[in-house]
Amino acid sequence: MPQLTIFVPSWHLEDIVRDSSEKEAAAFLNAYAVAFHPWVLCATGELPGWSAAQSPGEYEPGRVVVLPDPSSAQLPGGWSDGAEEQGTFVIRVSSDRDETLKLLHANEKFGNAVKQRLTESFERESAEQTEDFELKEPVCQEDFLAIGVVYLLTSLLSQTMYHYENIEESRFTEFVLEAARYAVLQDEKKTKELLQLACEQLQESREKFYPVDAHLIDLCLLEENPQAEDIETIAKSDHVVNLLCLAKSMEQVASKSPDAIQKLAEAVSEGTIGIIGGEYEEVPTALLPIQTQRWQLERGFAVFESLFSNVPAIWGRMRFGLSTQLPLLLKKFNVQGAYHLVLDDGIYPDDEQSHFSWEGRSGSVIPAISRIPLSVDNASSLLKLPERLAETMNHDHLACAVLARWPKIRNPWFNDILRVQKYAPVLGTFEKLDYYFEQTEDSGHHTNHEQRQYLSPDLDQLTGRNSPNAISRFSDFWKLQILQQTLAWMETTTQILNGKHEPESLIESNNRLQRVSPKLKSEQLIEQKQQLSSQVQSASSELANRLVGAGRDQAGYVLLNPLLQDRVSIVRFPFKSENSTELRAPKLQGPIKFMQLEKDHAIAIVKVPACGFAAIESVPVKQAKQSKEKVPLAGDLFLQNEFFYVQIDPKSGGIQKLRLHGSSDNILSERLVFRLDGSSGTIARGQDQWGSSSNEPAYSRMIADSIKTTSTGPVCGTIEVRGRLVRSDNDQNLAEFVRTIRVYRGIKRVQIDLEIDPQEFPAELADRSYYAHRFAWSASAAKVTGRLQQSQFHLGERRVESTGPIEIDDNDHRVTIISDHLPFHQRTEMRMLDSLLIVHGETQRKFSCEIGIDIPHAARVAADVQSPIQMVPLDRLPVNNSAWLFHVSAPSVQLINMQPDQSLPQTEDDTTASEYTTQNEQAEIIGYRFDFIETEGIHVSPRLSTFKPAKKAWELDFTGKVLEELTITDGKIQFECQPCDYVSILVQF
Repeated sequence: MPQLTIFVPSWHLEDIVRDSSEKEAAAFLNAYAVAFHPWVLCATGELPGWSAAQSPGEYEPGRVVVLPDPSSAQLPGGWSDGAEEQGTFVIRVSSDRDETLKLLHANEKFGNAVKQRLTESFERESAEQTEDFELKEPVCQEDFLAIGVVYLLTSLLSQTMYHYENIEESRFTEFVLEAARYAVLQDEKKTKELLQLACEQLQESREKFYPVDAHLIDLCLLEENPQAEDIETIAKSDHVVNLLCLAKSMEQVASKSPDAIQKLAEAVSEGTIGIIGGEYEEVPTALLPIQTQRWQLERGFAVFESLFSNVPAIWGRMRFGLSTQLPLLLKKFNVQGAYHLVLDDGIYPDDEQSHFSWEGRSGSVIPAISRIPLSVDNASSLLKLPERLAETMNHDHLACAVLARWPKIRNPWFNDILRVQKYAPVLGTFEKLDYYFEQTEDSGHHTNHEQRQYLSPDLDQLTGRNSPNAISRFSDFWKLQILQQTLAWMETTTQILNGKHEPESLIESNNRLQRVSPKLKSEQLIEQKQQLSSQVQSASSELANRLVGAGRDQAGYVLLNPLLQDRVSIVRFPFKSENSTELRAPKLQGPIKFMQLEKDHAIAIVKVPACGFAAIESVPVKQAKQSKEKVPLAGDLFLQNEFFYVQIDPKSGGIQKLRLHGSSDNILSERLVFRLDGSSGTIARGQDQWGSSSNEPAYSRMIADSIKTTSTGPVCGTIEVRGRLVRSDNDQNLAEFVRTIRVYRGIKRVQIDLEIDPQEFPAELADRSYYAHRFAWSASAAKVTGRLQQSQFHLGERRVESTGPIEIDDNDHRVTIISDHLPFHQRTEMRMLDSLLIVHGETQRKFSCEIGIDIPHAARVAADVQSPIQMVPLDRLPVNNSAWLFHVSAPSVQLINMQPDQSLPQTEDDTTASEYTTQNEQAEIIGYRFDFIETEGIHVSPRLSTFKPAKKAWELDFTGKVLEELTITDGKIQFECQPCDYVSILVQF
């Protein structure tokens, strides 16, 4: 029977790792730590063994039993008391290590036994050492305790790797026991020398069953509002730490405690601290425009650069922010790797890999790690470290574990690993993640996740916190981004026309917009809308007047198109304008294809060139003429134009049937619904298959109280529906609504405007209780795609996130649903989609959506709907009726930003492009940046045409470095777009 035994509360060590609570795991770790206390080692002269508490064996005088609290209940009744009476020393161990050590040091009987054992050994060795000595607290006591914990973890790792022989203990035992003896004798130097040899021997034993380097990643998490003492604690770390933090947090600390940031900067410079992060703040980037994430990264990197003279080499964040466009962005910021994991809710591919190639939708590839970290603040989590290392060894053929913590380490076990690390990297070496990626090869996994595998937690979190406007906050921000894009195009175009270069106002305007993206508060969004609308109106007037030039003496309108495509759009012309008391209307000629006169305005279908303008003459309203009506666009329960026929359901007021002329096939049906499941819904967030719920969801019935045809043409056909949503079982009113359904001559879209007045409000579970537009189609095999961050992806089943148009393509017809940037949708069946309008806490009551039929480029038509033509009434008009200013040959490529850019293009070695600077030496550098995005997931080679001849053009990454100088042929700039690419081009005119 071993003299030193740890009683464990199970028959196998693996059971303790798997089944222990936090307190039980802490007591078990402390048991091994105490078993390596120098007094205990000296009293027994051997390393601890273990035995199941259920089978403790016979009483034995002089035996030392380490008894953790969870094992006490497993012992036979009265065993511990009987053992102590027979001379067995029972050392009781709790989850509190300090308390356990106090009891051990206060155990006079055990202390005497230690003295006696040492005295006997002195007598055997030398008569000079037989005199009595005072038993003091041993030197290096904490190091022995740490070795005990690491010895346990190494033993568990050996078993987990199916190396069932004990780790090599003979030399290790010799060194540890000798070190314990010197520790009791207060010889610190000799003790440390022997502990060094013991740890090296333990490392050598581990390397026998896995003879390669093991990597440990200390991931220190920093909250949004850190304290200076937290920063100083991290800066003092004597091992390599990876600090996951936000740029804004660092900026806040720097403003209050610059000394703390200076200490951290020194540690970063010395290489003991690696920064993981990149973004300024954590915003719901997947649901916002891609420009928002770029801005967050640009500002974040700028802050890190200013504070640490360095930028994070590895991207990571705590809140959900993963998307398949992220590798592209990180690649263009020259980030070296990514942590493909968030410490938040949300759904994303959960296959854990230690080092893999993460490929985005654009084909950009970046090294990444997706290992879930172990919390070293928890004993139960730390006990799983051997299992985690073995898993990576078997799966990825390299040993890696990520250990997560907060700056202040509250429990001793992580410090145990750090203490042993100073002697030898038994379990592994602490490394920065960027160094880890450099030193290891990927496991051969080339991962190309699909966007439908990612689902943010924002809807659940917002409704769960009773936050207002969980849906409309995202839609409102998208509308502001479109206003900002329109403003940027107008101001930049005006500057190019005037030969000026003033980027400051646009930069500040964009900064103001992006600052509201973290919280998306209604009052901030409203304020931004007022500011941007005013700026757009002013910029429109300035650009229109610049285009007029000398012009011609004719009153009318200048229409401005900020989009890259030629547009046939719906424009409303009010008869009354601010700069004239006379009521005037557009003249039916030139760019106007069709026109209809209403009471106080005209509705016209107008053609405007790409990124250009159209000039339209105006006449007094009495002289205005409208298009001749060939056939009515609306009638009793129907709407139609030259492309399709819409049949209205007389009972519900929804779209009963949408078909093409000459065909009886129903392409799409639509109605308004209220889902009534409340808290009893059965569809789980991660559910992938249809029909797995036991109960069918309950929905309202839609009842039309009145259906009225309000316009028959010649340009616009309109039907107004007033009605109610009621419960299916008892006809109780749930909501009242007014719907206006329109079709336009020459436009392949149906427009639906809705105002709803809920009488019953949705419950908190947003996926089970909501008001929604419901769309249903007939082809079960139809391909359904959506858009996030302006790029296309295939929709998954059940819960869906798409901030752009949703397409349903059955190879015969393509239906495009444009829901005004509403991000949350739910597929209730294979052929049915609910676009969520109102959930718990939502205050928006007016909505609009459009349904396009057989439109080849969904992003273009969505932009046409969401980015209206800007109309400027003028007393003089340009000489030309219309002209384009910029044009791109590929219809899948959209312009998402234009701005003056005075930064010099940089080559890969950070030197200014020589040819560029020699031509502009000692002169103002004037360049303009064009940002494009490919929207359909295809590779294209577009040509950018500009009204002003371009001298030179470069493709830049997002740090300003030149990727390549672009060819200009016949005045057209040629460049490449990978699928879903985001391209920045700097043009010098």
